[in-house]
Amino acid sequence: MKQYLERARKLLSDSKNNVNPFENFKPSEPEGVFLHPGSDEFNDMEQAGLKELSKVCFVLIAGGLGERLGFSGIKIGLPVVIIDKDYSYMKFYSQYVLACEARARELEPTLPDSFYVPLAIMVSNDTHDRTIELLESHNYFGLKKEHVEIVKQENVPSMIDNNAKLALDEHGLISTKPHGHGDIHNLLYDSGVAAKWRDLGKEWMVFLQDTNALAVNAVPSVLGVSRKYSLEMNSVCV
Repeated sequence: MKQYLERARKLLSDSKNNVNPFENFKPSEPEGVFLHPGSDEFNDMEQAGLKELSKVCFVLIAGGLGERLGFSGIKIGLPVVIIDKDYSYMKFYSQYVLACEARARELEPTLPDSFYVPLAIMVSNDTHDRTIELLESHNYFGLKKEHVEIVKQENVPSMIDNNAKLALDEHGLISTKPHGHGDIHNLLYDSGVAAKWRDLGKEWMVFLQDTNALAVNAVPSVLGVSRKYSLEMNSVCV
């Protein structure tokens, strides 16, 4: 706690005083591929990416609540559409993972019976129990329980000003919040999930935000680009 607060105070103080931690760095424009949905290049990359589905894993970042959206539950419990009852983001992502698994089997008939496309869900203290409840009450939306990894990020103290003054809850206790999405890489490593997936022969991790359904439309094309250019990391922006 002491070290965390000391580091927070320094960072907040630097920010307040316009200290630039990247002052000695020279920015450069990254090289990238601009894919237009519907274009020949987009479709070519998609066809190449489909061949990678047997080696892909999905990671769903789901540590937050829907407070800012006026929703009292977890974000992955929000409806993607309302014309279909209970069509939540969790259902949508689960169906997508199963669709990728089915397509991989179709493209590679020699895959063993034990083959599956893994899914990891990063939760927090705020969302852990409700995520498990959502999954169990819907029989994991067709996924097998043993194919879903749950990793939990730790909460950290909340602060209310640039002096790193601690926020207190209604009981006078220190208020805490999930640390942030960046925890996911350490969590996958420390929990052994990354090593498990590597041993399964997986080569790609696709990270999905909790409420970004349209992003999956580009996943095969992104995999194709990553394979073609031998990328170790690839980010998608619109």
